[in-house]
Amino acid sequence: MGQEIRAVVLGWQKSDKDSVIKSILGDEVEPDKYFVKSVRKDGEVNGRKISLISTVCWWEHFGLKDSPEVVKQELVCSVFLCEPGPHVFLIVINFSLPFTEENRLSIEKHLGLFGEKIWKHAIVIFTGADSLKEESTEEHIQNQGEDLQLIIQRCGGGYHAFDFRNKSDAVKELLVKIDDVVAANNGKHFETRDDGLLDIQRKRKTNKENAESRQKSLQDKRNLLKEINAVAPLSELRIVLLGWILSGKSSTGNTIFNHEIFPIGRTRKCTSHTGVVNGRSVTVLDTPGWWKYFFDPEINTRAAILKRVGQSRHMQFPHAMILVFPGETSFKTEQKRIVKEYMATLGEDVWKHTIVLFTWADRFPDISIEQHIESEGDALQWVIQKCRNRYHVFDNSNKNNRDQVTELLQKIDEMVAENSLFCLNPQSSAEENIHDADTQQDEEISPDADRVLQLLQQEFINRFKEVESKLKHLGMDFTGCLETRSHSSMPEPPEFSADEKLMEKIRREGSRWELILMDAYMDIQNPEASLDSHEKVLRWLPTFDEYSSSDCGTSSNINSLEDLEPRGIKSCREQFAELSTF
Repeated sequence: MGQEIRAVVLGWQKSDKDSVIKSILGDEVEPDKYFVKSVRKDGEVNGRKISLISTVCWWEHFGLKDSPEVVKQELVCSVFLCEPGPHVFLIVINFSLPFTEENRLSIEKHLGLFGEKIWKHAIVIFTGADSLKEESTEEHIQNQGEDLQLIIQRCGGGYHAFDFRNKSDAVKELLVKIDDVVAANNGKHFETRDDGLLDIQRKRKTNKENAESRQKSLQDKRNLLKEINAVAPLSELRIVLLGWILSGKSSTGNTIFNHEIFPIGRTRKCTSHTGVVNGRSVTVLDTPGWWKYFFDPEINTRAAILKRVGQSRHMQFPHAMILVFPGETSFKTEQKRIVKEYMATLGEDVWKHTIVLFTWADRFPDISIEQHIESEGDALQWVIQKCRNRYHVFDNSNKNNRDQVTELLQKIDEMVAENSLFCLNPQSSAEENIHDADTQQDEEISPDADRVLQLLQQEFINRFKEVESKLKHLGMDFTGCLETRSHSSMPEPPEFSADEKLMEKIRREGSRWELILMDAYMDIQNPEASLDSHEKVLRWLPTFDEYSSSDCGTSSNINSLEDLEPRGIKSCREQFAELSTF
């Protein structure tokens, strides 16, 4: 029997990482999808024992700052599943899409968590080679440009194009190349006894212990309320949804009602709906979202909430403010500051009536949300503490899971039992303070406000062009939609130098938008997807065109980007229904 091989398999979402593992170890290996924990899979190939570590995926456009801490910790700790250490790291890259500078930086930063020595043990595995048609692998690498070539160079020139049509030969060739890497390292494996790696392992252990403690504390409190019969179900509930753009607010409202109530389209103001849920009347007020990375100088989102409340005496006394965050992304000091400023407009008392709702639960089915809270650190824990340790999790891709809705309503009942009602009075002094503060801030930023919005618009225009290019590269036919769009009406880029920190935040907003769209589009390639998916894409694309060709310089144009919503997972019908209003 030949030498044992221990390998860690790395890759972002849609990289075909699991397909590579399945091809190497055999069809009996069940693929994983959207997991957070690393998993060891063992087998025997050509008389050799092989251990492959399937690692947590990261988003291909995310920089290290935007990946949640729990993902980074689980990624690094994957090496401890194959002690004394892996012989090789297999970096899986899908050949079917262009490789950009963002892709390179994302790989470099995430692999940098392991330390610089990782590159001596790394091989690039290309999937999707069948999409090259008459182009050779070498020609494709050359045509992809410098960024892909730099990654290969960092791996010592080692790469392998994995042909799924001829798995046997592909695996044999890969094993030879792995042996070459091992020989180049004098038979030595990657050393896991590094102080930095061990420190991350200790942090992860501490976070898990703290997560269990937090979970127990919350459950003990809920059990006590039940024991003393302090909670009586309310006959009606009034709920306000708050959160940033692309958080899943509208999808959350649809999950509560188990129906597509909040429609796809452009939303520039608050919308509400009343229906019967679990035998009682529930009213949900969906509000315009705010940006994740910076404070909107126009602040129309906040004013819209109070304006809507002022128009409805019924909603002046909501039972719960639901603060929606996607659970698969980072939450740092900058997000804490923005959330704090928006919530301050509703008064300090609002926190006693707020529950944090983490969406995209389908992205982390194998860890508790408490692990995310503990791993993310002080900023997110501050928000949870302000809400008196009240939080919940939704999987909006599975609206038929009514237990998650029932439990949310129970938590709202418990909160009301503690705090009674919350009064949103738009005529209060709080609103006057908001107006004064807004006026002062507008005066401070007014010279560049329109230009900042122009930068935002141009970023989204550029991102949309990239999406178009990638879809065409995939061979998707959008004739009559993409080709006939007039780009002549698109504004020219602003002619002024912007602060680099501001530009970074704008790029990160654009990155979130692009990755969610591409994630949805990529599933169209799934043969199990519904047949009318393509039509839904065509129908949605002009929505962005309306935005991109409109006049820039006002917050109403930027708010039209709120047409997007995190997608569902199970089918394209759900995916594009999930791309609904905010």
